[in-house]
Amino acid sequence: MRKYLTVNALPLFLLLIPILYLLTLAHTLVLGDPTEYTFVSNILGIAHPPGYAFITLLGKLFQTIIPFGEIPWRMHLLSATAATIAALFIYCIVNTTSRLAVKSVKTRILLVFGSLSALFAALTVATGVDYWQHAIHANPHIITAAFLAANLFFLTRWYASWKVDSEATADENNDRSNRWLYALSLSAGLGVTHHPLTVFAFPAYAIFILVVRPRILLDWRTLLKMIGFAILGLAAWLYLPLRSSMDPPFGPNTMNTLDGFLDHVLGRGITEALPYYSLVEQPQRLLVFWSILRLQYALPIIFLAVLALFWPLIERWTNRGRPSPAGNEEQIHAPGSLLLLYALAFLCNYAFVISLKAQDIMAYILGPLLIVGLLAGIGLFVLLSYLRQGLQFGKTWLLLLAAAIFLLGPVLQIVRNYSRISLRNYNEGDAYVEEVFSHFAGQDQGAVLLNDWEHMTPLWYTQFVENRWPDPSAVRPVYVSTARSWLDNVFDYLPGGPVYLSNYRRELVDAGFRLRPSGPFYQVVEPGNKELPSELTPISASWQDIEIEGYELPQTAISAGQYIPLTLAMRSQVGTEEFYVPEISVGDLTFTFTTDSHLVTPEWQPGEIVIERFDFALPHPLPAGSYPISVRLKNLSTNESSGELIDLGTLDVTGVSFPISTDGLLANFRQRVGLEWARAGSGIRQASAPWTEPISVQPGDTIAVVLGWKSLDYAEQSYTVFVHLIDAANRPIVALDYTPLGGAAPTHLWIPKWLPGQRYIDPYRLTIPENLPPGTYLIEAGLYEMVGGRRLNIADQNGNLVGDRYILGSVSVN
Repeated sequence: MRKYLTVNALPLFLLLIPILYLLTLAHTLVLGDPTEYTFVSNILGIAHPPGYAFITLLGKLFQTIIPFGEIPWRMHLLSATAATIAALFIYCIVNTTSRLAVKSVKTRILLVFGSLSALFAALTVATGVDYWQHAIHANPHIITAAFLAANLFFLTRWYASWKVDSEATADENNDRSNRWLYALSLSAGLGVTHHPLTVFAFPAYAIFILVVRPRILLDWRTLLKMIGFAILGLAAWLYLPLRSSMDPPFGPNTMNTLDGFLDHVLGRGITEALPYYSLVEQPQRLLVFWSILRLQYALPIIFLAVLALFWPLIERWTNRGRPSPAGNEEQIHAPGSLLLLYALAFLCNYAFVISLKAQDIMAYILGPLLIVGLLAGIGLFVLLSYLRQGLQFGKTWLLLLAAAIFLLGPVLQIVRNYSRISLRNYNEGDAYVEEVFSHFAGQDQGAVLLNDWEHMTPLWYTQFVENRWPDPSAVRPVYVSTARSWLDNVFDYLPGGPVYLSNYRRELVDAGFRLRPSGPFYQVVEPGNKELPSELTPISASWQDIEIEGYELPQTAISAGQYIPLTLAMRSQVGTEEFYVPEISVGDLTFTFTTDSHLVTPEWQPGEIVIERFDFALPHPLPAGSYPISVRLKNLSTNESSGELIDLGTLDVTGVSFPISTDGLLANFRQRVGLEWARAGSGIRQASAPWTEPISVQPGDTIAVVLGWKSLDYAEQSYTVFVHLIDAANRPIVALDYTPLGGAAPTHLWIPKWLPGQRYIDPYRLTIPENLPPGTYLIEAGLYEMVGGRRLNIADQNGNLVGDRYILGSVSVN
């Protein structure tokens, strides 16, 4: 057997996991929650609900004992460590399960199969894209997955010791096996202080323990010890009221009261934490889970997981009518109780998570995905063992088969994900901080910079950890919480001096304010402002009622597929009733903008300078080279374009970073997201977009709409999908606006979530209103920026802009 591979050498391949994580680990601040966990641990503050006591204390330990690397890197390393430990638990679980299954062994080959399968499971889980993404930046959810893996391991070892010691006396049996129950209880208590999500597998643990050892309910000594260890784990919660009473530099100081403590750790008032989707919607939520699952694992891996669940049935079928095996014959036996544990743990977590409507589902779903990988490892052991027994495959052929499955599992995942998933060069957090300090440096204007959560957290880090803060005479960063709206904050601060925003806010424009781009920020100005900012390059060009006064093109060296921000300053001296938009030309490409998300020209005041940012992306197939860029105006009311092109310089374009095909798309949104296909139907009538014959429905009917997305490039921010039923006047009758996959798969959350080349299946349910008049209606779909509300423009096959929505087809209401 040594000429193939020794069992003892196989675990060495597990070292690949921490190596991969270290090579792709983020080095700097990650916007949003990851930065909060970093500075809260550093200053021993209290994080947002549910408080995260465990990760705060563990994070402080990591930041203190690790003598090298920047503080953010050390916190990211905690996630990598937790992910590695969880993968090691998976290895041990599968290895233990396979050894329990071996009843009589003629050779060591079944033990080798068990070790191979355990290695396969650990690597498959560790290199799954969602798991990997959470392993390389600071977040609590990978630790939640580690708690799940640890608890399953403790129960597996308890079951193993109970079975192995079954011939011992009852007292000896209890003493040897109960230590695993005590470890489980301690882990469960600690897990609760970390995140409430760890609780949802508790019913699975309890059912398993009762199935294996029903008389444990009478063993009060063991139960009391388990409760004692659980309370010991819960002791980590004491940090929250103790620290709260000390008035921490960040976090509430009311957690030393019972109501304050429960409000925080239970997240009272956070409706997203409650189940949202009804039983009727569960089929489409199952489709959402399938879409997420397919991002993680190839079909053979999912097949192996299903094979593991059917192992007891396979055993009964293959042993039917056979005589009892001889003592030296190879035989495996399905550990049904353990498979029940893994299946119940999956179902308990899945049932809660898949019913949530929250932007963090991809983090919450880590537990079920981990269990699928675990089951796939067991399934590989079943496959190899039965092929050897039933079909008499030789050792060489079976090991070659195992190698092929490794290629379809972790090897394929590493090759596919490594370059796309890496956060090694990520610097959004640090870049924003430096922009704040540099942009306002030397400006003695007492400006206020209003920030959302994502952009405020890196500034808090510089304040609490680095003891740096912008000069108040230049700029004062202010966090806009959910307690007061952005509009309220503008009214509070604008009378005292200039107000800037961390990002575009449509509600302020709708309220009558103007948002002027200023570097990466937006300045809030009142209507009628006639000043041209000094950072814009003045130009003078006019056509009909509109003049172009200046522009800013900060990037001239760019790669194909990249996102280009162009700022234009325009004016209408006497006002206009017609609708004008800029039309950008890059070489032979034309980008004609829509009126959506821009202040329409009839609303301009006479003589005011309106400054707006017009973003566009170059097509992925664009060859490298130098391209002239110019602008002219188009009158949408008359469909006329000005003949004069205003030269803005040259763009130096290099090849695309990730060559993703855009051929055959129904719609290409900003070169970031492609709509590959769309289907809709009610009852037996199904149609594929774009359909020409209307779908016939009655009031009260529900139309199932399913969209097939393809990620073309990294999204700079989170996008919202809209699916609308509209009338002939483009008025929305039914509007569904969601983060993709019903909140399950954001395009960007702290980091880019959608990776180039990934595909998503996105279901929706359009219910026809009972009082809707008969007639013909349309279904439109598209995306817009979640924060700014600006729609993503659609590019045709040549890269020219052709609108900002896609019409799937018509609906006839009878």
